[in-house]
Amino acid sequence: MNDEELLVHYWQLPDDLFVSLKEEFHNKLCYQIQVLTKHYKKNCFYKVLNCPKWHAQRLFTKFTRIRLSELEIIREYANISKEEVEISLEEIGNHEDGTIIKNPKLPFKMIDIFYVASHLMFDGCFMPKKGCYFLCYGDSLFDYHTNRLKVFGEVPTNYIEKKHQLYFSYTIAYIVSKMLKISDFRSMKVFLSDKFKSLVKENKILLDEFIKAMITDEGAVDDKIRIELGNNEKFVKDIYEVVSIYYKLNKLSSRERFIRFKENPKWNYKTTLWKIDFSTESFIELHRSLGQLPIGYKQRNFDFLLEWKSKRWNQRRVGESKKLILKSLLKKPKSIQELSNELLVKNNVVSVHLKGNHNKKNSLYSLRIVEKIGEEILHKGGFARRDIYGIIDEEKAKEYIKNITTN
Repeated sequence: MNDEELLVHYWQLPDDLFVSLKEEFHNKLCYQIQVLTKHYKKNCFYKVLNCPKWHAQRLFTKFTRIRLSELEIIREYANISKEEVEISLEEIGNHEDGTIIKNPKLPFKMIDIFYVASHLMFDGCFMPKKGCYFLCYGDSLFDYHTNRLKVFGEVPTNYIEKKHQLYFSYTIAYIVSKMLKISDFRSMKVFLSDKFKSLVKENKILLDEFIKAMITDEGAVDDKIRIELGNNEKFVKDIYEVVSIYYKLNKLSSRERFIRFKENPKWNYKTTLWKIDFSTESFIELHRSLGQLPIGYKQRNFDFLLEWKSKRWNQRRVGESKKLILKSLLKKPKSIQELSNELLVKNNVVSVHLKGNHNKKNSLYSLRIVEKIGEEILHKGGFARRDIYGIIDEEKAKEYIKNITTN
């Protein structure tokens, strides 16, 4: 599709939405209907809409907002262009006043519709006739969502800090649900509709928006890019189907996980976790296509992956990597990911040097030089943490480095 086909005009929105017109245009339209119907009273719209006179008068006086389906009947009767109506829309909303979008920036872009839909699927909530929110752990993600929602116009939002929930206009989520034919966004119930699949298959830019949301909300970015989703096999296979059209993926895999509740063992349950891994062949194209991820540490790791993929490989001599790890940790304690980025090696390589493989022989742990000394919270809310490693015997570390250097 071309750019014009990826725009969403007001006449493509659900026709049960309510709108208000800018004052000047509203008055012009009312006068035009009076002239055409030769009925110069405030209830003149009933002649066109075949509705009760009291309802027609409320529309005329702007006491009641007009439904899009009604607006289209009046527009056609008055022979006014859709384009003229679109630039004259002042508000779009549902029944609830708190969801009204003021000064809507029409036409909307399909990529922004996909942005909302994708985050609702992965780390959000849409409750029909109630409300919707995105989970926002950290200032950067909060800023990202509040700025992106502004592309629709003046969108009402409300942030519940204790729950990290950014509530926003129900009208937007309702539009997204109807346009993409997705009725349920709950993690165990959601799946990609035929409409959604068709659009992403034809438009890589929409698929990239979907993938960006998926990595932001559910992805792990370290020495690979992987997504792990729970207990919704259809949704996982839908994702695998559409993503694999443009990006190479490793084989889909799953594992069983037992969830325990100390407070009440009766709540314990077993679930299946599905894992989607991007092949290393996809890293460069992903980095080019997705733009900046809104979570800082994920973007830094993503940058490392590109550098690692482009690296010219030179085999280090025996002990050289351990020496570099020790020299780095003598300056400052670090995580495995930070050491991996610094040395341009995979996480599991650093892990083996630190903690050893199955027999743990000659690891820096077994030599009593390095240990885990703490952990770092990557996201407010504590859902993403990583271990921090440091030197516990500085003299041993310096002696080890000296022996590697002289041998």
